[in-house]
Amino acid sequence: MTNGVFSEYEIREMGIKTDGAEGFAAANCVGSCEETLDTKVVSKKCRGVVIKKTVKGAGTGKPAISMHMPWDIYTEVYGMNLDTLIEGVKAYGTNSKHKNFACTQHVFDEDDAEKFKAYPNCIIETGVARKVENGAEEVAEIELEVSLQPDEFGNCMYEALADELKDETVKNKWMTAFEPSMVQLESA
Repeated sequence: MTNGVFSEYEIREMGIKTDGAEGFAAANCVGSCEETLDTKVVSKKCRGVVIKKTVKGAGTGKPAISMHMPWDIYTEVYGMNLDTLIEGVKAYGTNSKHKNFACTQHVFDEDDAEKFKAYPNCIIETGVARKVENGAEEVAEIELEVSLQPDEFGNCMYEALADELKDETVKNKWMTAFEPSMVQLESA
């Protein structure tokens, strides 16, 4: 970290864990992730003029992720693994229910300082969208429009700079076994 500034530059590792899965599966071929977290604005008026505004996190947000996603994760998050199909066949339609998932990221700045990020309660809110271009010189990434929902603690995103995260157990488990409860103070 240069002069106390951490500028997110590169996602080197990403993990995805769908509801009911044992652990996080690696999804490391990420092109970009652009996140927007929502706020709630409460204003107080006096005689028609806003005299006070309070801005709070809403516990929701939207990361847009461009990536090459492993096939098993792709079919799982889009609800394409239907019990009514023969082995090896996947389908997307009225019987497909998108699965909630958690996402972890190991992010670096331009000087190789590390940050850990987690989105504990995600769902893809758009349908399957892909592009195939014959003769293209670059294989197109898929674009995921993800919706973040608050977890049981009201949070939709967690992050920690590696050099400030003193709990080695949490640091070692972040990418493979993240749970919101592991970063909460016991008295909370």
